[in-house]
Amino acid sequence: MTMNAKIKLIRAQMKKEKLDGLFLSSPANISYLLDYRSRDSYLIVSAKGVFYLTDSRYTEEARSLLKGVTVIQTDAGFFKTVSALCRRLELKCLGFEERDLNFAEYRRLRKDLPDSLGMAPVYGMVEGLRQVKTGREIKTIKKAVEIAVEAMKFIKGYLKPGRREIEVAGELERFIRANGADDSSFDIIVASGPNSAFAHHITSERKLKAGEPVLIDMGADYYGYKSDLTRVFFLGKIDTLTADIYNIVRKAQESALRAVKPGMTCAELDAVARDYIAKNGYGGFFGHGLGHGVGLEIHEDPHIGKNQDQRLQPGMVFTVEPAIYLPGRFGIRLEDMVLVTKKGSEVLSGSLNK
Repeated sequence: MTMNAKIKLIRAQMKKEKLDGLFLSSPANISYLLDYRSRDSYLIVSAKGVFYLTDSRYTEEARSLLKGVTVIQTDAGFFKTVSALCRRLELKCLGFEERDLNFAEYRRLRKDLPDSLGMAPVYGMVEGLRQVKTGREIKTIKKAVEIAVEAMKFIKGYLKPGRREIEVAGELERFIRANGADDSSFDIIVASGPNSAFAHHITSERKLKAGEPVLIDMGADYYGYKSDLTRVFFLGKIDTLTADIYNIVRKAQESALRAVKPGMTCAELDAVARDYIAKNGYGGFFGHGLGHGVGLEIHEDPHIGKNQDQRLQPGMVFTVEPAIYLPGRFGIRLEDMVLVTKKGSEVLSGSLNK
């Protein structure tokens, strides 16, 4: 979908909401609409034009790359520039992103805008479009996934007792950048032994030990698009309980991945894995949702969870990550990324848990 096509859809939604202007502050939403990686900038969409507001660090770059967009340098400050533009456009009602614009920014913006201009909170105008990926987006995401998969293969040979969690994370960071990633998708999680029972453990100085699981959750950022994978590695022989838990989680994930198809609800998919885990006696040890959308943000729509009635559509990309966490002992989580297709799905990270 071209920038013009996206803007046309946004303007149609604005008309339904009786907005003659839309103020965008989310970097992901701005980047999506413009097909341009936005930093420290705002966007205003109106019937009279599309206006990209940024400072002198990015002005020349934006002007050289953005076609059909008016780039305004905010010498007078972001909010005074926004106010002046709204006055010039004679806007009556300005939508703003309620989940991105913080209260302090809202107050500052409201102070500078004319009293006659109404402000209306909005959510989902751009996010709704972002849920279904274009062919170009899917290709970019696949590259981000490919880098992460190769990183997981590489790190398996690096793991050994005595290495610190933080050393492992650093080596993964080095690898993905050396292999084409712009950055990691998020702070890499390396959780060894009992630390793996914390769903989002903060990677620490703890040393890996023989006979323990090592949970690694990481992803690569490639041209702004993210990947997100989790694998569990074992240092030496593991006990029967650990092996049993791993197999339950693995089978729960495989069942869910096979079940993915357009038309089913997110809650129905969540139940496939959750019910399997519960049937095997560990329902109380899987607390979070089964997955989340991935794209320009590491967590975005759709959300795969118990109370999510949204239906899957071809082009959606999300994670499937069932888990069992035993406090004080260990945790097992396996995470892959899946693309919904017209007839079913494609696991973007290839063969399961490799």
